[in-house]
Amino acid sequence: MKMKRLLSVTMCLVMTASIMACNTHNPVPTPDPAVVDPDNPGDPAQVAVNDNPEPISMDGEVIIEDHFEDGEEFVWGTYSNGGSFTLQEEGGEMVVDISNAGNLDYSCQISRDGFGLNQDAVYAVSFDIRSDIERSFEWRFQINGSDYHAYYSEYDVPIGPETKTIMAQFTMEEASDPAPRFCINLGIFDGMDASVAHKVYIDNFKVVMTDGSNAKEIEGLAKAVPLKVNQIGYKCNDVKKVVATGSKSPATFDICDAASGEIVFTGTFDGNVIQSNSGDGKTVCGDFSTFKDPGKYYIVAEGIEEKSYEFTIGDDVYDAITKDVVRMLYLQRCGCDVVDIETSDIPYSHKVCHSEKAKIYGTNDYIDVTGGWHDAGDYGRYIVAGCKTVGDLYLTYEDCKDSHGDDYNIPESGNGIPDLLDEARYELEFMLKMQADNGGVYHKVTCANFPGTVMPEDEKEELIVCPISTTATGDFAAVMAKSSVIFKQYDEEFAAKCLEASKKAYEYMEANADKDTVGFKNPSDIATGEYPDEFNTDEFVWAAVELYLATGESNYLAKIRELSDVTFKGGLGWGDMGHYGVYDFLKAKGFYKATGFEGDGSTLSDTDYIRMKFSEKLTIYAEGALEQSEADSYFSPMYVYPWGSNMTIGNTGILYRMMYNLTGDAKYNEYALHMLDYILGVNPMGYSYITGYGTLYPENPHHRPSQFNKHAMKGMVVGGPNSYPADPYAEIVLKNKINGCCYIDNDSSYSTNEITIYWNSPFIYLFEVYR
Repeated sequence: MKMKRLLSVTMCLVMTASIMACNTHNPVPTPDPAVVDPDNPGDPAQVAVNDNPEPISMDGEVIIEDHFEDGEEFVWGTYSNGGSFTLQEEGGEMVVDISNAGNLDYSCQISRDGFGLNQDAVYAVSFDIRSDIERSFEWRFQINGSDYHAYYSEYDVPIGPETKTIMAQFTMEEASDPAPRFCINLGIFDGMDASVAHKVYIDNFKVVMTDGSNAKEIEGLAKAVPLKVNQIGYKCNDVKKVVATGSKSPATFDICDAASGEIVFTGTFDGNVIQSNSGDGKTVCGDFSTFKDPGKYYIVAEGIEEKSYEFTIGDDVYDAITKDVVRMLYLQRCGCDVVDIETSDIPYSHKVCHSEKAKIYGTNDYIDVTGGWHDAGDYGRYIVAGCKTVGDLYLTYEDCKDSHGDDYNIPESGNGIPDLLDEARYELEFMLKMQADNGGVYHKVTCANFPGTVMPEDEKEELIVCPISTTATGDFAAVMAKSSVIFKQYDEEFAAKCLEASKKAYEYMEANADKDTVGFKNPSDIATGEYPDEFNTDEFVWAAVELYLATGESNYLAKIRELSDVTFKGGLGWGDMGHYGVYDFLKAKGFYKATGFEGDGSTLSDTDYIRMKFSEKLTIYAEGALEQSEADSYFSPMYVYPWGSNMTIGNTGILYRMMYNLTGDAKYNEYALHMLDYILGVNPMGYSYITGYGTLYPENPHHRPSQFNKHAMKGMVVGGPNSYPADPYAEIVLKNKINGCCYIDNDSSYSTNEITIYWNSPFIYLFEVYR
């Protein structure tokens, strides 16, 4: 009798309609491989054992059954780390054609996803395997993330030309895992010559649950409370909103003192019932802006059993979180000792890392590229990502004088220079090392593959500087030109160095822009984050604007005029950079109000013509986003949620604030503030998406130091809901979820729960502006 599957998820509404978001290029490094610890491959003391020495029955609920016949879907994946092989179906078998076994037991790895393992259930596995040569291999069921440890494994299993049937049975002793991975490692084992080409043949792969009588169900997704509030809180004079979601649509709500439970304010919901596009029910919105008394509170509403999470009203509510979202950048520094100057033993302190010279790809040349920030959950450093982050720091510095503090608890604090600029300069010094003699800028520096779950000083593979791209070069030119202006009052020599580097990069752009229209592509043997970008016109616009504002030279203005008539990407993401240049030009030259103006602008001066074009462009983006935000249950500018959707929230908040700064329209100011409400709890999942802040926040981000220390580093913005989950864990757990509910707090879910420097940086801007 077949047993009922336990790994089920709730069916939600079908996703409809299309996206309306400011950024649709969604930056996150490519998926991490499943790796094992080469020093401890399948230690039997750490994995389950074959707990049934009797003949194994393959009767039971079939979990996987692959026979590799024609017409059968092929779902096996590959991973290489120093090995060379191909995988295909051939003659009713799966064939691993190995040309070089590499130098690790997992240098050649094949894997199978798409199933689950329930705690205390008994499983049996069988498959046939043979090899052209006598050799050994490993097979394992493992966690597909974090430390990639095995639930069950058999290591150094001998095989040869005769078909061998592998059979084993084990009990899943750890917590239920909805998305583990089955791996076969076919790299180098003792006694092998890695250079000997050979084939390995696999057939009749089957996994069954032989006993599910004690199986424990997988824990469900965190259930959001129906009353959504900003879990950090509100300043006394802020606009304050509460959103009620679910089947109930209450008319009123009460604010209660958190200590006494006493009702201190009664408000009304607006009665405008909106069906959430994330499948989480009907929503109504209540306003309590008139309640301004400092204190700690929660909200209740008739017909809703659960109260809201607690929140604070007070004018200092954003002080602590603001410093931590900035200090996240310090904790991501590469190439130096990172030590918390208050407590030197924090888990995220690390020794000098990645200090060796890096090899320029395709050459035998090595250069010094120490410094900069680790980009994300891994330890790569990427120019386009760093430029977006520095760009946000500069916007913050210019738009908010309160951001000029010198007390953010970083090593440079107290040196007389705002800590935002100290942090930016740490990245700039690295970027300057990434400029080639011809002015072009190398796209990134990483190892060939992502590291395992190690601290940064323990990533020991060779560093590789990847080829120049015009997108990286254009961003570099823009950031260095702006650096020359900002740092002039603090360090004239450094400012001059930045301007010289900017001009040199711009000259490379002019000479090579037309030759690189498809952006950067990873070389075939590099598997780390790619950050591709098919268009470089927006980077060219940004560079020309910043160089014009830095120098006043007419050739840059002429280029801006030329490009203002060309369609280029707006946005504030690593791929869509146009609004950085557009806003800075308008901020310097004025927003163009076309009231009473007639004609095509041909009689306008170059400056006014550009103002007209840029004002139109920024307004179109902002009005489209605002229309969606006003119609959305949670003020979101997105109908479909891209990878890194929380960056879209932050970028949209900056966009709204840009429009407020340029036009004075208070509606934009209000909705920029609502982007903070969203990120701190007024969203379909009811999460504060910043680690360590709020009541419900991510505790298991895809971030190696956090994974290694089994504790989330504080102040990191996670990627958030992804309408199209793209990692094995999320694909299974979220397969019936849509839009804003497509999020899972699990460190295996890199497509929803990774972190990056440039997901933090837009919220640095917003927190600084509104604190």
